[in-house]
Amino acid sequence: MPHRPLPILVCALLSLLPVAGQSAATPAASGPTRLINPLPLPNYPVGRLSRDVTKGEPLTQQGLWLVDRAEQYRELADPTGLWHEGKWYLYPSVDMAWVSADEGRTWQHHPLNLRDIGYAPTIVHHRGRFLLMSSGEIYASDSPLGPFASIGRMELPAVPGLPTHIDPMLFSDDDGRLFYYWGCTPNSGIWGVELDAADPTRVISPPKELIPFLPDTYKWERVGSHNQNPKTGWMEGAWMVKHDGQYILTYSAGGTQYRTYTMGAYRSASPLGPFVPQQRNPIFRTTEGLVTGTAHGSILRGPQGRHWVFYTVFACVVHGFERRVGLDLVEFDANGDIYVPQATVTPQALPGGGPAVAWEVLNESEPTLGSSSAVNSSGRFAADNAMTTWWLPAAADAAPQLTTYFSGRATIHAARVIWRDVGLDTKAGVQPGPFRYRIEAETAPGVWTPIIDRTASTEDFLIDYRECPPTLALRARLVITGHPAGIQPAVAEFTVFGVPER
Repeated sequence: MPHRPLPILVCALLSLLPVAGQSAATPAASGPTRLINPLPLPNYPVGRLSRDVTKGEPLTQQGLWLVDRAEQYRELADPTGLWHEGKWYLYPSVDMAWVSADEGRTWQHHPLNLRDIGYAPTIVHHRGRFLLMSSGEIYASDSPLGPFASIGRMELPAVPGLPTHIDPMLFSDDDGRLFYYWGCTPNSGIWGVELDAADPTRVISPPKELIPFLPDTYKWERVGSHNQNPKTGWMEGAWMVKHDGQYILTYSAGGTQYRTYTMGAYRSASPLGPFVPQQRNPIFRTTEGLVTGTAHGSILRGPQGRHWVFYTVFACVVHGFERRVGLDLVEFDANGDIYVPQATVTPQALPGGGPAVAWEVLNESEPTLGSSSAVNSSGRFAADNAMTTWWLPAAADAAPQLTTYFSGRATIHAARVIWRDVGLDTKAGVQPGPFRYRIEAETAPGVWTPIIDRTASTEDFLIDYRECPPTLALRARLVITGHPAGIQPAVAEFTVFGVPER
């Protein structure tokens, strides 16, 4: 592998020579201790609108396609979460469900008998049953993992301007009443009704527009990379939170296909209003960095009694619906306004675990060199803090490696690889699957010590986060040892986390 021709590198590496009696680091056997975004969920599905495309076929209707010829992408978004009996359950668009028994650090895929009922599914625990819906049909089960069976379709009354069933939210109040919030249109708002608590298919109150589209008051509600379109907002993703007797109705606007996708909130003393905008708005907006377009959130009380938000993450390359999922803490200010302090991008210690040293990104924008590179796909794209660019080794490279530098010596604690499966084509039998690799640290001049070993992986992790024993090093490298047949293994991000030497 090429080395940076700087004397400081040689001096620094000499200082890493092993001390007598010191053993080499070995890969960690235990699971992760920290939470990372985007969430490393197994079995990210093929995008809903690309399942049946013919790869390379010209696109006659552009829609939200960002390319001129069809190709497949992976997608999870619009997540509804559920905290039940000490576990997180996650129900996003495209496939359901995922379960975490360790507060969000690791996840298992548990396919339901109803894996895809439409975009933006929602679930609620109501009167001993779990109610699941997306586009009007309501399903029920005694278990959060089903099996779910239809109990009928909710029929809305004919009201001018009323949106159809899309982006639903079911809210079970403390008194046993049941409410339905929805909306996803270019310039209408968020609506709500009360449902019969015993028969959720029956609407028992007139539909009301609870939050209007106000593009002149809130520019961030407009669509566009600069929120430049005053005529369109796509008000959507309604979610109700009850806190200290107040009803807080959150929503998203600005377009899921943009980094400017944003969440706002209104408050009321009643579940059907009247609602007024809270003082702190927007409540969640992230337009720069790896994790952006942070909206369409579901906010729930979870571990440690704290409030958390599951949300959509922008990852659009092929299509505007190419997205990922994140999870972060939610706060309330002194006025009772809800907000999300930040979209975290480094491994986060969970609340209640005591003080923890922050693990920083060690290699962003540092020299990152591939053993080879396809045209316009150099190694630097794997360390540029973006999921929309990637390193692609040359097709003839039988043993691809990617070496990344740090700005100085550091102790490595973890690493993450965000893959891109170039060539995915399920119609032709090219299926997603496990990427196999190992990560090594240069612990002495020319001495590469394995710190993470995924060479025998049988799991499909599009985003793979792993922790390792603390290892002092100046560089790290990713060695790709296997990939799904027909797939070209591309690396959107190779990120090394740790503590710089002081």
